[in-house]
Amino acid sequence: MKSPIVPLLGGFLLMTATLLPAQTDADATAEAPAPPGSTVITSDELHSAQLNHVSVFSGKVVVTGTNFRMTCQEMTVNFTKDNKVDNIVATGNVVITQPDRTTHCGHAEYFRDSDKFVLTDQPTILDHKDLLSGTQITIYRESKKMEVTGGRTQLILGPGSMGSSAGDSTSGTETK
Repeated sequence: MKSPIVPLLGGFLLMTATLLPAQTDADATAEAPAPPGSTVITSDELHSAQLNHVSVFSGKVVVTGTNFRMTCQEMTVNFTKDNKVDNIVATGNVVITQPDRTTHCGHAEYFRDSDKFVLTDQPTILDHKDLLSGTQITIYRESKKMEVTGGRTQLILGPGSMGSSAGDSTSGTETK
């Protein structure tokens, strides 16, 4: 059986690209196309403190990159002194969409130093036909490992995930 879910959120790290300022409805029609491989962040507001190395995007935040799209109500990006992404915190109905994978949670954090994502506040991951939920889901990008901790974990393996075809009966009745 292939390992479901493990490569989750790989594109989320693409946020290390240059952050673009929030746009208003008035200049949404005048936006320039982003170069290939760019990450585009739009929001209702952007508050950036260069001395503190922090940018806060709020209101209908949309992050679009190569093979992923994330929406949330607020996203805080903390930078290192040399302007590289150090930590990202997304809150408020966080939805991360990738090909064949959708993640929902109330709070998602990325930590550059340990290259990991921590999903909390009712996280669920729908990967192809498999659904994973738990109290806290931690994804380690480098080692491609994942942990679900802090309470009950549920993994629902969709039809065909255990090697049977999608039409097979699993109720114990014989098929002819």
